[in-house]
This record gives sequence, C-alpha cells and structure tokens, in this order.
Amino acid sequence: MSESERFTPLKRMKSLTKNMRVKLESDGIRTVEALLYRSEDLKSIFEDLDKYDIAEIMIEGLRLKNRWFISADEWGKNVESQKQIFKTGCKALDEILGGGVYSMNVCEFFGEFGSGKSQILNTLLVIALNDRPDATAVYLDCENTFSGKRLVEIAKNRGYNVEDVMKRVIHIRATSSEILEEIIRRLYTAIEGRNTQLVVCDSLISHLRAEYYGREMLAERQYVLKRMLRKLQDLADLYNIGVAISNQVVAVPTQTFTPFGGFKATGGHIMAHGTEPRVFVRKGEKNRRIARIWDSSWLPPAEAVFQITGKGIEDV
Repeated sequence: MSESERFTPLKRMKSLTKNMRVKLESDGIRTVEALLYRSEDLKSIFEDLDKYDIAEIMIEGLRLKNRWFISADEWGKNVESQKQIFKTGCKALDEILGGGVYSMNVCEFFGEFGSGKSQILNTLLVIALNDRPDATAVYLDCENTFSGKRLVEIAKNRGYNVEDVMKRVIHIRATSSEILEEIIRRLYTAIEGRNTQLVVCDSLISHLRAEYYGREMLAERQYVLKRMLRKLQDLADLYNIGVAISNQVVAVPTQTFTPFGGFKATGGHIMAHGTEPRVFVRKGEKNRRIARIWDSSWLPPAEAVFQITGKGIEDV
C-alpha cells in the first residue's frame, strides 16, 4: 500500500484554508491522522481560533477517518475489515488470540521475569518484518533488553533474509519515563516517514515504577501511565498499526496455593483499561511457557503452550 493510500492528506479537509495547512505542516502535521493524533496542540498552533472552531476541525477529521457517528455496519466495512493481524510464531498462541495480534489495539503480555514476554515481542517483530517487505518496526527499549544478536538468530533460524529484516528494525532506547513519553508523542513521524507497521515496547511500566514510588506518588504515576497508553491507543487506531507491550508483575502473598503463582500485573486499573487483550505468561515445565487470555472484550479465556527456541517462540 502506497503512502498516499495509507494516509489522508490535509487538503481533503474543507475547514482548513491553505494558510492553515501551511501552519500545520510547518509544525510537522501533514495528514489528517497526525492532526487527530496531536489534537491537543491545535489550540497553540491556531491561537486566533476559539474552541468551537477547533472542534469543527476535529469533527471533520473524525468524519474522514470514519470515527464520527457511523452505523455498526459501516464500522465493520470501513474500519474493522481493515485490521492487520501480526503472527506470533506459535500457532497455539495465535489461535487463542483470534489469529494473532491485531492492529488498532494495544496488546499486553505480562508475567514474571524469564516467562517469555520479551521473546514473544522479538518473534512478533521479526515475523512482521518478513511478512511486510516494505515496512519497518519500532522497538521501544526501556529495560536495555534489546538484542540485535537475538533478532538475527530468530530471523536466520526461520529462513528469513537477515540483512533485510535487521535494516528495517528501528531501535529507540528510552532512559526515563519523560523521554519515553516524548518518544511516544513523536512516533507518528516514523509511521508516516518510514512506514512503521508495528511498535513493541519492553516494558512500558519499567521507568514509572522506578521514578514514582510510594503511595504519595501513585496518583501522579497513574496519570502519566494513562497519558502514554492513550497516545499508544490513538496511534494504533488512527494509523492501523500493531502495538504490543510487555508488563511486569507484583507478588500477591496468599495463604493458599494458587495456580497462577500469586502474581498480578502492575499498572492497576489504568493498565487494565488501556490494553486489549491482556495475556498472562507464566513458566511451565522445562522450556515450556503457558500464555493465558487474562482479559478481553471479545476473546474467551483460553491457554496456549509454547517453547522458546532459536526461532524465538514456537509450538511445542
């Protein structure tokens, strides 16, 4: 799909004059998708417009993207049917996910250390690039877990063109929550300029847990997390890309044995409401791992067993 087909040009908006388009473009907003993604900046860009004028611009943009008062039938034809599916490398996991990781959502994989979360993201990324020869993928590295060597190993063992895959991986190291939030704010430029189709983040919560500690900072931490998730949701939805994140867990002491080890995902209700679906990953016997649909608005609870190998993750 060409860039002209993927993105909606600003010139299609009747509410924008030529001078207004020039102003937007000088600020890095060249498409309707970018305008909607950066909607909070419109007031500062158009200082002479009141909130009603801004609202009219927004509404026209939403109409062009089929996001403004449409029937369920129209939604199915014009939006839902356009979703992409990203394969995980494990047929059993793809099956419980309804085919794989879907675009227009933020998919969360959570579990304890060594459960296979990063390996799922690595495999997802490599396969996505092999299946989409003109696309790039972004790896948001928050825990210094990025391994080019591992990606090469996965691509090589799957019989892919290693050099071709690796040159289309965009690695971004986020060293603080402030930097991570700014990266997320600017991700739309990679999508429009470098045809990014998938964003993986390992792990979204990492810096927040380190920087915002104690109950007195909980509200502020959750507010920052909500902003990040909101932007990732907008990115996935407006640009029809896949977004997959890993999340950590905290121990929940229990007096009786629980089959899931007494863990719960970090991020609280904010994380729970900001991702779809949520997949709990835990260790099994030997090299086996178990993924469970923990929460979803449309997927039933189910489990899949996979193993970690030179191919990334695959069926047992």
